[in-house]
Amino acid sequence: MPRQIRIKSKTRFCIFLTTVIALFISLIAAVWNGGKAASDMDWVEVEIVEGDTLWRIAERTLPPHTDIREYIRQIREANGLKSCNIRVGQKLFIPIYVRNGNPLN
Repeated sequence: MPRQIRIKSKTRFCIFLTTVIALFISLIAAVWNGGKAASDMDWVEVEIVEGDTLWRIAERTLPPHTDIREYIRQIREANGLKSCNIRVGQKLFIPIYVRNGNPLN
């Protein structure tokens, strides 16, 4: 026969349940928003010129508190690039994060 669970303190149980629900909602919101809470993403098209690299392009448009390697991964994924090799004249879409219509960088 399974052991019966007995709640000794209703107050502690309510606090525990509220905390678990709040954490679950926060996790869902972060995943739903792609980890960029309270911001929207816009796109800008960049034409590659001599001397451009993904790293340099990322440095110019990098949002605050963002790992540049993760940002370059996003650029590659958005443009279907399998490597970091780019060519002069190539056009890339770069994600620009905005809040209230203003770029974050």
